[in-house]
Amino acid sequence: MLDRLSNWWSSIPTARLRRVLIVVYLLTAVADAGGKALAANPRINAAAQRLVTGRSADDLRRASRPSGNFEIFRTASRHLFTGDDLYAEYPAAHTDRFKYSPTFALLFSPLAWLPWPLALFLWSALNALLLFVAVERVLPQRQALLAMAFMHLEVLRGMQNAQSNALVAALIVLAFAAMERGRHWRTAAAVALGASVKIFPLAALTFALPHRRAFRAGLAAIVVGVLLVALPLLAMTPAALLAQYQSWRAVESVDALQRWFSIMALASRWGALGWPNWIMQLAGTAALLVPLALRRDRWDDPRFRLLYLCSVLLFVVLFNHQAERASYLIAFTGVCIWFASEPRAAWRTALFGIALVTVPLMSTLIPGAWLRTPAATTYRLALPCFVIWLAIQRALLRPAEPALARRAPRSSDELRVELDLNVALEGG
Repeated sequence: MLDRLSNWWSSIPTARLRRVLIVVYLLTAVADAGGKALAANPRINAAAQRLVTGRSADDLRRASRPSGNFEIFRTASRHLFTGDDLYAEYPAAHTDRFKYSPTFALLFSPLAWLPWPLALFLWSALNALLLFVAVERVLPQRQALLAMAFMHLEVLRGMQNAQSNALVAALIVLAFAAMERGRHWRTAAAVALGASVKIFPLAALTFALPHRRAFRAGLAAIVVGVLLVALPLLAMTPAALLAQYQSWRAVESVDALQRWFSIMALASRWGALGWPNWIMQLAGTAALLVPLALRRDRWDDPRFRLLYLCSVLLFVVLFNHQAERASYLIAFTGVCIWFASEPRAAWRTALFGIALVTVPLMSTLIPGAWLRTPAATTYRLALPCFVIWLAIQRALLRPAEPALARRAPRSSDELRVELDLNVALEGG
C-alpha cells in the first residue's frame, strides 16, 4: 500500500501538486473564517440551533459571540492604543487573558481594525502560507510538499482556534533557512519576531553555532530585539510601556508552575519525578546542545544541521511548561520535516505513522471523548514526539563518516537525500 501511495505521489507533477496544496490551504482559511462568520450571525445561528441538539447546540451558542484567541488579539491591540492594561482580565470581551508581548499587540493592530471575517481569513492565511514558504526554504520542493500535505490537519486545527503556532513554527524554520544562507540580520529578525509572540523561539539562535557565527548572530539579535521591545513606544509613553511589561511579567510568573502537555507533565503522571520544571528543562537543554558540543566534526554536514532544526522544533514544545494541545503544531512540523527529509526506513515510517495518528488524526478525525482527557492527551501528544526526539538526538550523536567511507558506494536513497539537502539548504 505504501508503495502504491508513493508511486501515485511521484506521478503528480510538482508544480501542479504545489498549486493544489496552496489552494487547499487557502480554501481551508476561507471555510474557517466563513463558517465562523455565519455562526456569529444571530439569525443563521438561531436557525442552525433548531436543527441540532446536545454538544453541537452548545458549540453554536458559544459561536454566536466569538471570544477566543483572535478576539483576545484584537482587543489587546485596541487596548494598546487606549492605554488599558493588556494583561488584565476582560470577561465581557473574551474568555482568557492576553499573554503575548506588547510588540505583538502593536504588530497585530492592522487586523484589529479590519472587518472581523476578513481579518480572521488574513490571519489564518498568513499563518498557513508563511509556514508553507518556510518549509520550502529548507527542503527540496517535493519533500516540502510531502511535509505540508501531512501537516494540513494540524494547520487546520490551528485555524479553528486562531492560534499563532503556525506563525511561530514558520519563524523558527525561516531563522534556520536564513542562517543557512549566511543572512544574520534576517535570522535575527525571525528570532526576535518569534520571541515577541512566544519566548521559546530564542532557541533558534543556536542555529548559528554550527556555522561558527554565534557572536554576529547574537549581536544582530540583540539589536533587533531591542528595537522590537521599544517599538510600542510609537503608541505610548515609556512609563506606560514599562507598566505593560511589568504586568506581562506578573502573568507569566503565575503560569511558570504549569505543566500542561509537556515532558514534565508526562514524568509527573508516571509518578517517578516531582522535580520543579526548571530542573527538567535544564536537563532537556543540555541534551539538546550535547550533539553540537560533541560532533563539531559534523557541523559542515547539511543533514546534521537539518536534523538539529527538527530537534529544536520538538524541544521547544516538549520542554515548554505551557505546551498546549495547539502547541504541538510546532513539534509536528519538526516531525514532518524529519520524515520527509530522512532516508526511508521501516522504523522511521512506523514512528511517523504513530505520531500522525496520535497528534493530528486523534484530534480531528477520530472520535472519542476519552482521547481528549488531560491524561490521554498528554500521552498521545508527548510520548510519540519524545520518542522521535530521542531518535533524532541519537542520529545527531553519531560520529561523522570517515573520508574513505564518504567516497564508498552508498544506497541511492542516501545519495539522493544528501544531494537534495545540499541543493535546498545551500541554494539562494
